[in-house]
Amino acid sequence: PIVLDQVLVFTKMMDYQHSSTPAAASWVLQDVNRRGWDGCVSDESSLLEDGSELTFDIIVLVNNSGEIFDPSSGYLKAHLDQGRAVLGIHAALATFLNGEDASGATLMEPTTLIIQETFRAHFKNHPPVQEGVIVMNDKLGSQFSPSLGDLPSTFPHTDEFFNFTTNPCEDKDVNVLAYVDEGSYEGGLMGKSHPVVWHLNAGPKDARIFYCALGHFSHFYNDLGSDVVTKFLSAGLDFCAGGI
Repeated sequence: PIVLDQVLVFTKMMDYQHSSTPAAASWVLQDVNRRGWDGCVSDESSLLEDGSELTFDIIVLVNNSGEIFDPSSGYLKAHLDQGRAVLGIHAALATFLNGEDASGATLMEPTTLIIQETFRAHFKNHPPVQEGVIVMNDKLGSQFSPSLGDLPSTFPHTDEFFNFTTNPCEDKDVNVLAYVDEGSYEGGLMGKSHPVVWHLNAGPKDARIFYCALGHFSHFYNDLGSDVVTKFLSAGLDFCAGGI
């Protein structure tokens, strides 16, 4: 396992402002501290740009939007090339878009490939919030992390279900932990296999990358609603720390 010193919880939002971001960042910071790691919450772009003197073992991107750092910077690639981890939460993949639409309905394209190259997908759009059925990958779920062991094979969940520019299921490096059944809601564009939680290793030192597309609402993070999202994120932090 990696010996962790620093975790950056990065909350920069330049376009759409998710009201759940403070709750999500607070939950991540508390979980980081519970594990005995040092964490900081910041929206300072320079931390993720060339010239930054700080290094982090895990970068957690929380519900970001817009141009959250200079896309010409090589900082994120260097971070991954060093074998350091990245975890993305919900709108982390909705950054660097070629337009703005608070409803999420407009089909968007990325202005840079940095997010897609990291996570193997980029946000395209989403239908209105509605209930859908989450389908666990039972071959991986309980084996991946104890925090996922008590999740049923399928369960209802109300959230924003993102469509993506590419399907990570078609990437040989990606391991999908959970899908959403497009037959259970309206507006899915990904087809039979629509991933919502996945992970991969990438780069010369097998950097760990984890993404959870679920997580639009504050009540997912503050014990006032379903704990499904935080179970996925806890598993993701386990993975990023190299403990799995």
